Amino acid sequence: MNMVSNRYVLDANVFLEYIYARSLNKKAKQILQDAILEQIQILVPSLALDEITEVLCSNLDNLAEVQTHLRYIEKLANQAVLHIVVPNSEVRMKAIELARTGNQKIGYPELTDCLYHALAILNDAIFITNDQKHICKVKQFGHIQELSRYNDYRT
Repeated sequence: MNMVSNRYVLDANVFLEYIYARSLNKKAKQILQDAILEQIQILVPSLALDEITEVLCSNLDNLAEVQTHLRYIEKLANQAVLHIVVPNSEVRMKAIELARTGNQKIGYPELTDCLYHALAILNDAIFITNDQKHICKVKQFGHIQELSRYNDYRT
């Protein structure tokens, strides 16, 4: 499947790759850079901010550093680099549909992950995540790609 798009929904874990300089830090930076240069559009469900805040709260003792990261994300939103979307009932119903597709063998997708994915499906976007388990459970719906594969298809 050729996944060329200019609209992406980013999982909170993409931002955490960037913040914590994890192994896919360069891919996460590239996505943000592409959005800053207006080559792509980034959508994030509002819950991404809560998930990021929760991880920062649990893992960073330095409150000034936490505030710096949160303000940077806020700045990206204010500059329309990130488009923060509060999921409406259509997105929520699609997410419920996705969450109910698993089985006992592979497990059921997390509703939170499905909210991101549903936002991507309904906006003809690609959900970028680092969550291999979620990808395995819902890849049949398309509109999903591993962070490590970002830019593999772009020119």
